[in-house]
Amino acid sequence: MEKLLTDLLKYYLGLDDYSLELHLKEVNTAIKERVATIDDLQVIIYSNDHNPPHFHVKTKNLNIDAKFKIENCELISGELSSKDLKKIKAFYLSPKGKMVLELIWNKRK
Repeated sequence: MEKLLTDLLKYYLGLDDYSLELHLKEVNTAIKERVATIDDLQVIIYSNDHNPPHFHVKTKNLNIDAKFKIENCELISGELSSKDLKKIKAFYLSPKGKMVLELIWNKRK
């Protein structure tokens, strides 16, 4: 938790006055990039997210809200059915799955 708070503090202290004001006015200022949609599962990377490099898997109704490491597709948090987990692993192991996730993460950092 301390690492997360330290990273957030560094991020906000690094903003200019205008950007900070925008952040304070907006409820959700994280820029998200949808990487893929698999049935109702959205694979998302947030531009101002913390390390380790990871991606989120969510449904619109937030029944699923999980995080996976980009390095190896290890589940960091959240719960998914085995059926949905297989879908995410299949996307990750597809010819361009991991590569696209890494490119988007690195582009945002």
